[in-house]
Amino acid sequence: MIAGILGWSGIWGTGSALVEYLIPVPVAGGFLHVPSFVVATGIILISRRSTGLAFRYLPVLAFSTLAVALSLMLEFDRLHAWLFTDYQPPGSPFRLDGNPLLLFVATDAFWVGFYALTRGFAPPARAWFALPLVPAVVIGLSVANYQMSGPTFKIGGPIHTSSRGEEIIMVFTSADYDEDAFLNWIQQDHDFARPWFDANAEHVAVLFTNSMQMLGWRELDKTESDSTIATICLYEEDRSIVPYSGYHDCFAERLTLEQALAALRASEPTGLGTDVDSWYARLRLCDDVEIPEQATMDIAREDLCAGVVRGYPKTFQRFVEKYGENSAQVNFISAQAASRGLNEE
Repeated sequence: MIAGILGWSGIWGTGSALVEYLIPVPVAGGFLHVPSFVVATGIILISRRSTGLAFRYLPVLAFSTLAVALSLMLEFDRLHAWLFTDYQPPGSPFRLDGNPLLLFVATDAFWVGFYALTRGFAPPARAWFALPLVPAVVIGLSVANYQMSGPTFKIGGPIHTSSRGEEIIMVFTSADYDEDAFLNWIQQDHDFARPWFDANAEHVAVLFTNSMQMLGWRELDKTESDSTIATICLYEEDRSIVPYSGYHDCFAERLTLEQALAALRASEPTGLGTDVDSWYARLRLCDDVEIPEQATMDIAREDLCAGVVRGYPKTFQRFVEKYGENSAQVNFISAQAASRGLNEE
């Protein structure tokens, strides 16, 4: 009922946990209740036959277990953001996450404690003073671990610029600038931010910032501020990874495929039609591209040039059909292709 009131979803993605958590079978969330339920039932059965002094402390132990379970259910990432960054998530910093196992432990501990009190188990009054210390210790250990566990890195979602193939990824970090540390962190994940494995990116700028708010709100207008500790640029055409201190514009010195083709079309128009200009720009761009026999990466230039070279016979035939075999367009295309070792067969 508590999970349903809090609006939690079931562990299998059902709309509400209210029903699922009540079903104690392996295919439902209620199965996670079995361990704590068995333990709680055993404690109650044993305590019914016991008059030992040790059971005087059962209420304090049960409610301490309740406090531990509730404390562990806190969204610590949210709490840490409140305490140690400039980002203040909306609402309270103290929120419970949807952890069914801890919820079951908490509810069973509550009923054990309630039962112990109704049975008259009465610990010394001073024992109750330990109860508020329990959540304080759990939260304190979490905070201490956050501060002592080394630099924090939190990745934001990719942001695409107005130019196709350019991508920005912001990463919050608590570390100061350390080129080797940042490079090592990026290289730990061989797929992260690698444009040569991403069909939608050619050039990627990874911006390391000490502002969680800039990451959370995607404040691109503040990337050039002192909040950007480091920039690492990744380029797919040569698989390079280039680090810079502070902010650096990774896109100013390199052209994406689309930008390079546009520049080539503008620099040397053929005067024979836009389709001929487009083909000639692609052909010229491929002069500096080495085409692998078998593609193992998603490199836009290599993919384009493989199509230009291997698809030339069909391309030539389309121009013949459109302009005629002895047209200026076909003669130009044939001459340019021949000078690069391409033939129509």
